[in-house]
Amino acid sequence: MTSERGRRMTAEDAVAITELSQVTISPDGARVAYVRSRPMLTEDESTRRGHIWIVPTDGGDAFRLTNGPRGDGQPQWSPDGARIAFISRRHDDVAQAWIIRADGGEAWRLTHSKTPVSNPRWSPDGHRIAYTAPEEVDDDEKRRKAAKDDPIIVDEDDSRAERLWVLDVGAEAPDAPVVFDPPEDGERRPMATMLTGDEHHVAEPEWSPDGSRIAFVASPTPRADDTMFASVIRVLDVAEASSRELTSLGGGETCPRWSPDGHEIAFLHSPEGYGQNDLYVAGVESGAPLRLASALDRTIDSPCWLGAGSEVLFEARVGVERPLYVAPRVGGEARCITTAGAVHTGTTVSADGEAFATLTSRSGAPPCVSVGRVADGVTRVAVVSNPQLDETPFGETRAINWTSPDGLDIEGILLLPPDYDGAKPCPMIVEPHGGPHGGARDVSFRAEWQYFAADGFAIFSPNFRGSDGYGRDFGRANFADWGGGDYRDTMSGVDMLVEEGIADPDRLVVGGWSYGGYMTAWIISQTDRFRAAMCGCGISNAFSMYGTTDIPRFMAMYFGDGSPAEHAALYRERSGLSHAANITTPTLILHGEQDRRVPISQSEELYAVLKATGVEVEFVRYPREGHSISEPRHRLDVLRRQVAWYRRHLDMDEE
Repeated sequence: MTSERGRRMTAEDAVAITELSQVTISPDGARVAYVRSRPMLTEDESTRRGHIWIVPTDGGDAFRLTNGPRGDGQPQWSPDGARIAFISRRHDDVAQAWIIRADGGEAWRLTHSKTPVSNPRWSPDGHRIAYTAPEEVDDDEKRRKAAKDDPIIVDEDDSRAERLWVLDVGAEAPDAPVVFDPPEDGERRPMATMLTGDEHHVAEPEWSPDGSRIAFVASPTPRADDTMFASVIRVLDVAEASSRELTSLGGGETCPRWSPDGHEIAFLHSPEGYGQNDLYVAGVESGAPLRLASALDRTIDSPCWLGAGSEVLFEARVGVERPLYVAPRVGGEARCITTAGAVHTGTTVSADGEAFATLTSRSGAPPCVSVGRVADGVTRVAVVSNPQLDETPFGETRAINWTSPDGLDIEGILLLPPDYDGAKPCPMIVEPHGGPHGGARDVSFRAEWQYFAADGFAIFSPNFRGSDGYGRDFGRANFADWGGGDYRDTMSGVDMLVEEGIADPDRLVVGGWSYGGYMTAWIISQTDRFRAAMCGCGISNAFSMYGTTDIPRFMAMYFGDGSPAEHAALYRERSGLSHAANITTPTLILHGEQDRRVPISQSEELYAVLKATGVEVEFVRYPREGHSISEPRHRLDVLRRQVAWYRRHLDMDEE
């Protein structure tokens, strides 16, 4: 599935695109490791598989480091830059930690866990590795499952928490195999030590500079409701295997990063749990948190200490861009170090804090790996991800602004067809984004949108109130108001594009995923302006959503800080299903059968009601898929089906 040079983007091109992720710069800043993934399609397989690649930062060629048959990921440089630890499912279906020399060669297996291993982290001296993995099922539980004596107590037996483990790699013998239990043949292997027990689910372990402590993100359980709203930073004494909470902020804490001297920890905190992340620094002993870059009032990600610890580099979501900033530890305001028009994600810095690597995306080309110097922020492309698309014509992306009926300034993204000349209005897809907070649209490249544009559509995605990137007040402006102000923001943007002659008022369609699916169901229950709609993994009934989703606290946060028991009228009033008698728009419903975030019952309810009321409706279920449709053949079906639905109801096939 490749693109012929010079022709327009196809659905096959969009699905076959090479994706780059997990960018990490070497300690000396000379090389970057990253994961490169592509679809793997056989008679009995449809998946994406990634492998680790290395590229020098001075302009040399990239080379493939790993070749695991089931894929490899989570690369972590050893402190001396000579080796890389990573996660792979090579010998069985259980993910294990492996090590490979950074200049290539055979990888050796580090762990022999009975449960999946994740988050490998080297100690500063390179002698130990910390990682997370659930405890093995005990013999009694195995016996009960075998005997079919296995009732599941909700909130007790329905999840397995990750524990923190440490093992001694050995400076001179890094290939010594390690298992939790001695092998039957009596061969001696280093034993992994479990440092946390039943009280915490562990994520994001980070060693202190002296190797005596580990900071990690702890939550009561691995359930999404807890990891989203109840996560806190804890500091563990490795020798004592005891930990304590770092601050008293009470939840919404992630991304711990030790200062170079080991006296402080930088971390992110969202007071809402789901919402804007602020940057904090807390003393390891005092725990008193200090907020940095408070005047910026934007979500912050990927904090990295620089140099001796006088500054912190981070990404910030600013409108439709995501630049890099540097903030002083004491006094002064954050300064932007990168140029406009880009989205930077997953940024890491070298040990001396002078160089950085990041994944950079701009609207006119697929994402690339970029490297730069912190001193001036100038970036250079180190890896181009999809050279086969170099001559493919892409549509123009514009950031547009308008004023909502209540006077609120709104921004959004408009993508035009490649041959758009302004001579006549376009059929337009209105795509409300997911989230609603974290899904705000930006100027990054979207292959699916370029496919839609190549088929003649303009695509409009508004960052309605409640979106990230515009400050805390804007992000909270849709609390207790789903389908209110955000609906008016969306429709006033549509009106503007119609008035400007860009959008054809008689050829409008609407379709979105997750919260965008909620907005789609809501929009078609409020207006008949759209000729067709697509609801993807969307909420149709907020009342029943509360009781079936894995994040009920998320629903409570948006619906008056309460459940349907306290706010039944609000939950029902702001559900598209409650107004289904008004819906006449032909509706395509797409949903993954294993979706726990927005259970497929939400689409089943919408389908049953629309069918009963005589609305033209088609419902497609995707086996094995969760809240996003990821298998390549399913992705291809989604894109083809969505465009065919729109074209048929806009009579485009007759043109």
